[in-house]
Amino acid sequence: MKIRLIALALCCSLVCSPVCATTFIGVLWPWLGPLAAPGLVEVVAELQSIPDVEVVTYLHPDWSSLVDDINRQPAGTHILIIGYSLGANNAILVANNTNYIDSIIALQPSIFTPNTSLTGKVGRIVEIYNPNPWMTFGGMGSQRLVGPNIEYIMNNDSHLGAPFNSEFRNLVKSEIVRLSAEPAPNTVQAKMPMALSGHAGQ
Repeated sequence: MKIRLIALALCCSLVCSPVCATTFIGVLWPWLGPLAAPGLVEVVAELQSIPDVEVVTYLHPDWSSLVDDINRQPAGTHILIIGYSLGANNAILVANNTNYIDSIIALQPSIFTPNTSLTGKVGRIVEIYNPNPWMTFGGMGSQRLVGPNIEYIMNNDSHLGAPFNSEFRNLVKSEIVRLSAEPAPNTVQAKMPMALSGHAGQ
């Protein structure tokens, strides 16, 4: 009887683990941090109230700390990165230095920084930007990120107004719902491409 109970518990844990997988959200602030992003401060506060979601914020120059925190997440954790302005640019650096990111939402990347190409493995990346630099302080929200399969959404938001846009906020919420409904990522398979690429030149 005891063996049957243990077997049943193991089966239940295997069935429930993909559904119960948590989501880790890393938020990269723009230049001057949260002081320059009152709209994003509101979004962060809303996200922190969602069950099974951990939200950690970072100044954009501290993107490597986000890399470290992602690498410390337990197996089965979904990873979502939200970057705004220079934080959106540096979300690409995070992706390029981790094994796998489920989703990136890049809000108005800035032209005032090198445009690093996406080479990391990302399940989905969506960029929202305003192509008119005069509406984003000379281009603070007008950079088009470079990489495969990036979904671009153009709008007419000012740079300060972008985080208040309902389209952006609804996208964030829908991504969390989508990830929570997906099976836990297979971390072993996610690490294989990087391991193989390291032997390509040998």
